[in-house]
Amino acid sequence: MAGRRIPAPLAYLTKAILLASLPLVIYGGYKYGLYGLISTNPPAQFTYAGIALLYFVSSAPPRREMILTVAGGLVLLFAFSLLRPSDFAGETLVRYGAFVGIAGLIAMTGRAICARDKEPALETLARCLIFVVLGIMLGTMLELASQVRPMKFDLFLYSIDVRFGTALSFVIGRLIRAWSPFGQFEIVVYHSLPFAFAVLYAAHIRRGQRGPVDILTMMWVNAVVGYGLYFLYPAAGPLYAFGPAFPYAAPALRELTLQVVRLNAPPNAMPSLHMAGALLIWWNARHWKLGRKIALGYTVLTGMAAVGFGEHYFLDLVVAFPYALAIQAAVSKVPRRLPALAIGAVMTAAWFIALLFAAKQLAAAPLWMMWTLAAITAAVPLSANARLLAADPYVDEGAPAADTLQLAVAPDCG
Repeated sequence: MAGRRIPAPLAYLTKAILLASLPLVIYGGYKYGLYGLISTNPPAQFTYAGIALLYFVSSAPPRREMILTVAGGLVLLFAFSLLRPSDFAGETLVRYGAFVGIAGLIAMTGRAICARDKEPALETLARCLIFVVLGIMLGTMLELASQVRPMKFDLFLYSIDVRFGTALSFVIGRLIRAWSPFGQFEIVVYHSLPFAFAVLYAAHIRRGQRGPVDILTMMWVNAVVGYGLYFLYPAAGPLYAFGPAFPYAAPALRELTLQVVRLNAPPNAMPSLHMAGALLIWWNARHWKLGRKIALGYTVLTGMAAVGFGEHYFLDLVVAFPYALAIQAAVSKVPRRLPALAIGAVMTAAWFIALLFAAKQLAAAPLWMMWTLAAITAAVPLSANARLLAADPYVDEGAPAADTLQLAVAPDCG
């Protein structure tokens, strides 16, 4: 960020806009339920906790400002502790981190107005606002998809899942519920995807080297394209399709009629963006030996949570592999990325075409064929992605060790 100065007219305009918007942001958070959302919605909690991480890592806050921000988050935590907070292990800590994120947004806005060296605050504020705007936009897209596509293809996906030998979502769902500590841990894993993206982005910022992928671009492209696909093939997940029967009483196929059904639930199953997001985090954590191992474990646990909580069918996870490859290739600035993009896009399109026009044939396919198709659908993208990453022109020679994060703290200016 050194050496780049914001032109004076733009700086004055930015100050005026931020100064005018700061009280509106604070009041709007109260009036329109932002603070309540953070108290009751786990993905929102993890999103704003991720913003807190980015505030500390990349905005170079003075020590006094950090202390005030942490204290401000504590004040918000007690001022808006609602009667119905989310229920998962460590919820209070994550909620506190979310309110620190809100306080961090306010602090960066104030520093962008008052400080001489405002560039770190402005740049980090812009990055963080992408998380905020993306959350609002995706919520709007999902609500629209629910309205325009009330009929869902869940019975088709369930019937195809059974062709793998059993309804894996029901099996894993029972496994998760059989051991409560593991189930509580999986709840945290499933909801923490926004925070995991923030950790990955912070790690790339602290690494300080150019790379072939901009993590923020990858994040919003993955979300927007994926949510767009929910309009094409709407499905909600076995929890919503079968209600109390999930996960202990998997319906027999003879009891079902292959037809679209009206479900009062958002269509966010095919493909699994949780699985695709976890794959993208794993692939882009390759610069850190420990980080990529943790990311691989996170990917496996995310897949188990996605099906085990009834939010996805097993086939949703399978299709996430070529879909994630297409996103990775689309945002990568590497030579020869077009073959990977073509493989991911064609394989994803092929599955959607098959689901739209040959679902009954898939629901009657033998077990060996389904597992063969699943293995190919996962293995080909993994291989293509390995070749894509090998084409990375940005080498690590002479780079500082990137296995740890260090907070960028500016001198205390009073």
